[in-house]
Amino acid sequence: MNKPASERASERASERASERERERERERERERERERERERNITLLKIGLKSTTAKKAVWMDCGIHAREWIAPAFCLHFVKEILGSYKTDPNMNTLFKNLDFYITPVLNMDGYIYSWQNSSTRLWRKSRSPCHENSTCSGTDLNRNFYANWGMVGISRDCCSEVYNGATALSEPEAQAVTDILGALQNQILCYLTIHSYGQLILLPYGHPNISAPNYEELVRTQACLM
Repeated sequence: MNKPASERASERASERASERERERERERERERERERERERNITLLKIGLKSTTAKKAVWMDCGIHAREWIAPAFCLHFVKEILGSYKTDPNMNTLFKNLDFYITPVLNMDGYIYSWQNSSTRLWRKSRSPCHENSTCSGTDLNRNFYANWGMVGISRDCCSEVYNGATALSEPEAQAVTDILGALQNQILCYLTIHSYGQLILLPYGHPNISAPNYEELVRTQACLM
């Protein structure tokens, strides 16, 4: 038997109200997740032996691209190896006496955690910061958000792109944090290493412009000795 029109209308109104409430709850959950992301910290490890004078430093960061999971694993393995060997390995002990290591195991913490949620987020690459209010996309390629030659090559202005470089240089807190600490250490930094897991390549300066660094040959020889 067909229901009266008034009853059907009431049911439809009730369904719409229920759907609106479900959508509001989904939005509240999205806001809670955004709040959790804003509260996450980036861990920076300083490893070295005590010294009365400032030492030169090696910087290493991993996990700037969320989906490259092996990079943070490498950083942690590197920390384990150097801490486990400096007391017995004379070469490592000498390094520790003359150098400090600054290591960030996971630079893109929000994106990294997001990439672990489920299979649909596994290949997430960027950060998790929201784009402008008219976009449903999110995230910035942190690798392209630093001030040096910002917005020059290999980028996109489209927030939905995997190589979106951000609204401005250093618009992302992760890039700003790295810039701040390196600025404080600029007279100490001897070597800057950023570890990825795509391409099986060793990339040496410069990325832009398309010329080699003045000490390019020295860098190549050093890399060859380490391999």
